[in-house]
Amino acid sequence: MMHAHKLKVTVSDTHQVLVRLPDDFPPGEAEVTVISRAVDEPASVDDFAWLKAWSASLPSSPTIPLEAIDRSELYR
Repeated sequence: MMHAHKLKVTVSDTHQVLVRLPDDFPPGEAEVTVISRAVDEPASVDDFAWLKAWSASLPSSPTIPLEAIDRSELYR
């Protein structure tokens, strides 16, 4: 059985990280992956989350194929 534990850390000026794992994490060999976030990259914030949530709450609108529209009315 594989266990995973994800946490955010701050890398110190000495380039060291101290990690304390939960008590139920099994002892023995493990693999550690460290992924940095780009310095000039701001934290991802979805400014339009409220708009996406609002539009998802709207009822779906009926659609009709373009072939069903009488375009002769446009050219009168």
